[in-house]
Amino acid sequence: MKTQITKIAMMLGIFMINFGMHAHAAILPLNGPEILKGAELTFAENKCQIKDFSGKLNKKVLFLAQADNMKYLFRKDGISMQLAKPAQTMEVLSDDKVISIQSPAVYQKLEISFEGMNRDADLYGAEEFRTVTFKNDISNCQTRNFRKLYYTEMYPGIDLRYSDFDARLKYEFIVQPGFNYQEIRMKIDSAKEISINNLGQLVINTATGDLVEDAPIAIQEGKPLLVKWVVDQQTVSFRVLNPDSSKELYIQSSFQFNRSLEPKI
Repeated sequence: MKTQITKIAMMLGIFMINFGMHAHAAILPLNGPEILKGAELTFAENKCQIKDFSGKLNKKVLFLAQADNMKYLFRKDGISMQLAKPAQTMEVLSDDKVISIQSPAVYQKLEISFEGMNRDADLYGAEEFRTVTFKNDISNCQTRNFRKLYYTEMYPGIDLRYSDFDARLKYEFIVQPGFNYQEIRMKIDSAKEISINNLGQLVINTATGDLVEDAPIAIQEGKPLLVKWVVDQQTVSFRVLNPDSSKELYIQSSFQFNRSLEPKI
């Protein structure tokens, strides 16, 4: 009996310690992402959905998208990514009775910015497919939804395109002939650790689990080139083997929230 009580107390203690260690991450309880499974990822204009702490429209956020346990907020200079780890329940046996113990939900915000980017780059939606009306006590607002999102001239001669890939966020850099893909540098703030696994994927460890970016793909004239991630502290970039600078180059990857790699209790 004492042993079982001790085990339960230890489990509760671990839950609370885990929550306490990541309490700073729980800053988005009202704006945390909903849990969506398998829904197509689309891009909505921010007309009234995202507000600042004063309740006014956050004009820095131009578009938003929702994926499984993740929310993306697109700004001119980068992305805010809101990740959620839902509350978890575990059952233990005590005196022939099953007791449920629940850990709290955890939220974390990651900031991805593009170092050295063109601050005048244009951000716009493409392939509009519907308009959604939001109702509130004061007025209604309409927001257009798009299937793709573009940054033009993010770097000299380099555009960026976002789209859906199996309900995940896919992105693709388009490098025009004569320009340098090595201008592309992404800084990731608030990650616990950034590493590359044995599959060539970029693993961004957070309080909510591991955010994984697929091994990059580089294509030139329809043919794949060898490419890999490069990590320099908080900044990530690409290294492409022997690209032809006189030809157009595509570099792409996509995000996934890897729950199988979430911190174990």
